[in-house]
Amino acid sequence: MRNAVRQWSHTQAWRALWRRLRGPAHFPSAPLFGRVSTPAALAFGAVLVVALILLADPASQRVLPEWPRSVVHVASIITNLGDSGYYLIPVGIVLILLAIVDFELPPRLDVALRQFWLQLAFAFTAIAATGLIVNIGKRMIGRVRPLHVDPGSYLHFEPFSWRASNASFPSGHATTAWTVAAVLVLCCGPRLRPYVFVLGTLVCISRVVIGAHYPADVVAGALFGWFATLWFAQFLARRSLVFRQNGDGTLALRGQDAAKTLLMAWRAR
Repeated sequence: MRNAVRQWSHTQAWRALWRRLRGPAHFPSAPLFGRVSTPAALAFGAVLVVALILLADPASQRVLPEWPRSVVHVASIITNLGDSGYYLIPVGIVLILLAIVDFELPPRLDVALRQFWLQLAFAFTAIAATGLIVNIGKRMIGRVRPLHVDPGSYLHFEPFSWRASNASFPSGHATTAWTVAAVLVLCCGPRLRPYVFVLGTLVCISRVVIGAHYPADVVAGALFGWFATLWFAQFLARRSLVFRQNGDGTLALRGQDAAKTLLMAWRAR
């Protein structure tokens, strides 16, 4: 009977979460781009990417053979920070364990644990969803990577070829790096913004240095990862999940001390 009650509790929790996600928003969404309208921001991003394709991409292809081997070696290490597997596997394992294991906790810790699970679920979904969308999109676009074309052929496309060598635009690593950056800023506070911006930029540069992408590819991926994550956070905030929307339109994390509360309880055992 005890196990049946626990199973019922899990089922009810999943149903409540699904109803909240499908339910109507509680308040209007705030603009993602501050005082700049969304269409204007998207148009600016598109113009920026096109300008990079025409101006920066051919230059990056010309200097590609001139990078010192030591720089390429460092870049090949830094680029791993944009590998989604490094984030999805550990977060996914923790999510599964927390979802299937019943913990007999006081109400305060139980609430903290639920909030922490939702925060991890947000991070996992953001990284997985943006990565999946970009990986499908860039194989449909079919831009050939710099290392697989002759000099001067930076506009070589083979749409729907589904080969890794033809998956240059946009960059999946840049998308993941800037999705993770957005997740960290949203969940840990704006004080991390300078550090995650530097790490995200280094991942983008590393992809260009090793010849996996052009500058336009990494900028497009970075913009998509960052703003898609902000949109997803706002979608959840409007349904009172994971985040809440302040009066000025900024987002704040619900249960921001959940991880700290659980850690202190663990140490006090």
